Amino acid sequence: MKYSEIIALVLAAGKGTRMKSSLPKVLHRLLGLPLLGHVVDLLKVVGVDSIFVVVGHGAEKVRETFKGWPVTFVIQKEQLGTGHAVKTSETALAQRHGQVLIMCGDAPLFLPKTLENFIHSHKDSGNKLSILSARFSDPTGYGRIIRDKAGRFKKIVEEKDASPSERAISEVNTGTYLVDKDVLFEVVQKIGCDNAQGEFYLTDIVELASGSGYGVDAFSLASEEEALGVNSRSQLATAERILLSRVREKWMAEGVTFSMPETTYIEKDVKIGKDTLVGPFCILKGSTVIGEGVQIGAHSFIQDTRVPAGAKIKPYSYLIGT
Repeated sequence: MKYSEIIALVLAAGKGTRMKSSLPKVLHRLLGLPLLGHVVDLLKVVGVDSIFVVVGHGAEKVRETFKGWPVTFVIQKEQLGTGHAVKTSETALAQRHGQVLIMCGDAPLFLPKTLENFIHSHKDSGNKLSILSARFSDPTGYGRIIRDKAGRFKKIVEEKDASPSERAISEVNTGTYLVDKDVLFEVVQKIGCDNAQGEFYLTDIVELASGSGYGVDAFSLASEEEALGVNSRSQLATAERILLSRVREKWMAEGVTFSMPETTYIEKDVKIGKDTLVGPFCILKGSTVIGEGVQIGAHSFIQDTRVPAGAKIKPYSYLIGT
């Protein structure tokens, strides 16, 4: 399905201080792709073709890495918060019409079905602004979704401003929004920066839109696993474990056998034919294509290689570009 009326706005300007790296956070790799690449691929799979990416820290490196990708870059010269990042995109989106899907460039784990359900829920609701939420077993650090006794959405409260009872709420904001474009740029201009960080917070658009009489709601459609963002090397490793598990499950469902699957590393673009047996501790990378009925011995490393059907790869083989 194509969503021609939706404009994606991916926020990727942050430095990623907790990564302790000179590399922009969204360029850290996960199964062979930069973090940002997973978000862009997700949007393409869902059918959102109009993709704008706000970049700031290390902008040139990001643009160079994604040369040739179907995205349009917007430069945020000063990193003054997520609200400011959206503000900087107004000129770039001036000739566009429809709904703006705002996503974080460091959130690579959302499933296509979740995003599709969110889009349909927003459309069906008739609201001007929708928030994708999730329920966390430990919501520490996230903004809480506050609802009334009837379950209707009221507001988002950041953890630092939450009362003890509000902090006990498990439903959190994932940082993903779908907003009518005209409403978005009406309310984003009203965001202030009277806070300790002196930044413009995107979450303020929720209260501003609601206060202006626009329909606002939160849809709890994402799992805790999907909503995890990557802000540290530890979280990058967690995201990799999750994605690796999904990739292995996908290939097993398509007729591939893994000996000790938890020990096999497979990058996202690798293709594997059915009835292939992959031994333990194998690494499959890049544009590797493995035919049907292949046997790959333990501890083999295969990158950018075409393996013909029925081949037998000896243990400890090292194949690159063959």
